[in-house]
Amino acid sequence: MTSSRAAAASYRGALGLAWLSDSGCHSVLRLLARQGPEDLWNASTRSLVRLGMTPGAAARFGEKRRRFVFEQAAAVLERKEIRFVPYGSHLYPQELSHLSLPPAGLFVRAHEDALERFLCVPRVTIVGTRKATFYGSRAAEAFASAFAAEGVAVVSGMALGIDACAHEATLRAGDLTVAVLGCGVDVVYPRRHASLYRKIGTTGVVASELPPGTPPSRWTFPHRNRLLAALGDAVLVVEASRTSGALQTADWALELGRPVFSVPGPVLAAGHEGCNMLLYNGACPAVEPSTTVEDFIFVTRMERGERRRVRRLKEVEARAGGRGTRSESSELLDGRKRSILDALQSEACSVDDLMERTGLPVRELTAALAELELMGRTARAGPGLHIRAP
Repeated sequence: MTSSRAAAASYRGALGLAWLSDSGCHSVLRLLARQGPEDLWNASTRSLVRLGMTPGAAARFGEKRRRFVFEQAAAVLERKEIRFVPYGSHLYPQELSHLSLPPAGLFVRAHEDALERFLCVPRVTIVGTRKATFYGSRAAEAFASAFAAEGVAVVSGMALGIDACAHEATLRAGDLTVAVLGCGVDVVYPRRHASLYRKIGTTGVVASELPPGTPPSRWTFPHRNRLLAALGDAVLVVEASRTSGALQTADWALELGRPVFSVPGPVLAAGHEGCNMLLYNGACPAVEPSTTVEDFIFVTRMERGERRRVRRLKEVEARAGGRGTRSESSELLDGRKRSILDALQSEACSVDDLMERTGLPVRELTAALAELELMGRTARAGPGLHIRAP
């Protein structure tokens, strides 16, 4: 199969998987890193069960797959002027592949230059309550403006309250902001943010893992929060109660090894209990915007360095059309990656096992593992386990 035909087949498979995930994070997505979109889309029900899906889930997936018509989906995207960025594309944010349920692709509204820039620049995710107080709104605007002034893209969820304040402040500063929606990328929610939606789509990026037309619901926002956490080099929680969805984003960030910053608030105010609890549990205090930006730049330097290296590798692969990437990627292996591959020589290992065998800190280890996975040198062998690719 030629490289162009292979790319087309991979695109079709990823689009099908993404379209069929409209009811939530489908369990089939756990297999993406091991199989790839094309093979996963074409796998038989029996093969899916052997790969770890339950018989019921595999059968339901097979039924939905039979009803999917690629040409109809492609027509919807063209009519609504929506771009689909498939898993594995050089435009697909590699940070999303670190997730246990990575999206099969992103539905995007953005100019290509904004999307390209988004993949290269430092990024901070700013989240908080929908019921923002005057204090919280002012804080969100001040911190977003400070990050924007230093060329840091601001990622948020376009919700009421803190999200909207962060987006608006970034737009006023003339910098890049990214809205990750808990509905289809063509659905404006909340409706009062129609103007904000248009502004972000014009100069920034509007993205969703859900197919066009998907309405918001209670389950879509918790799933969306994992994308918010993955896309930021760090998460800043501005104002949040103990039950705020912003704390879910912070939890995802911690699971992914991302730093979490929190703005302190009045100790007797219920709307600030979540932020104060994060600080009590070790989050970085965000007490002054410019200082926080300096702290962010310092603590995320390693993550951003890894992203630049992976970005260069993916550009090489894109130019080569997927040919000869194994030998090209081997030239980019550093000592950390070689030590990981040596540790995986004989058996599957967990992150804890690899930390013990390689002596690497967890952030360096997980970043190097993610890059090795993208290079095709390692794969997932099950929950929390990694193996050396054949």
